[in-house]
Amino acid sequence: MTWLVDQLPRAMAQDPVLRGFVSAFEEVADSVRERIDSVEHQMDTGLASPEMLQFLGTWLGVELEPTDPAEYRRSMVREVGRLLGWRGTRYGVEALLEAATGARVTVIDVGGIYGRNDTVPDENPVVVVQMDHTGHLTERQVLGFLQSELPLGAQVQLDVRFQPTKAQGRARPVSGGNADG
Repeated sequence: MTWLVDQLPRAMAQDPVLRGFVSAFEEVADSVRERIDSVEHQMDTGLASPEMLQFLGTWLGVELEPTDPAEYRRSMVREVGRLLGWRGTRYGVEALLEAATGARVTVIDVGGIYGRNDTVPDENPVVVVQMDHTGHLTERQVLGFLQSELPLGAQVQLDVRFQPTKAQGRARPVSGGNADG
């Protein structure tokens, strides 16, 4: 398609040097237009390339592991974007940890907004985080996440209800109801 060359006046379009020069600009403009046209798809977490997803995660302040499943990485970028305004709050920490681990999470702290006539609780820098499990993350990774999300000086008490256990041997079906098989 020669959309730019076609706009040249007839006398200029007949000059091979000028025509080649304008054609080069046309090629550059076409590649820029293609990239601009695809931006909305690259910003969509469901359609973005893995590289763009990694960039979006970095831009939003979340470090994605390339070894994690693609759908998990897409879900994390989507959730971090959705919860951007809630980061650092109890709701934000609960929702992000739930998205990262798939576990039910409860955050208990004394922080909050208190009015003039409200009773302000005693200062306590300990934030208790209760979760059913850590999903595919280690406790160390969860604690690292919490340190980055909670206010400076907050101390974390992590309470994981169910610890993953290592499998002992392989399961074998019992044949005919006899355990000796």
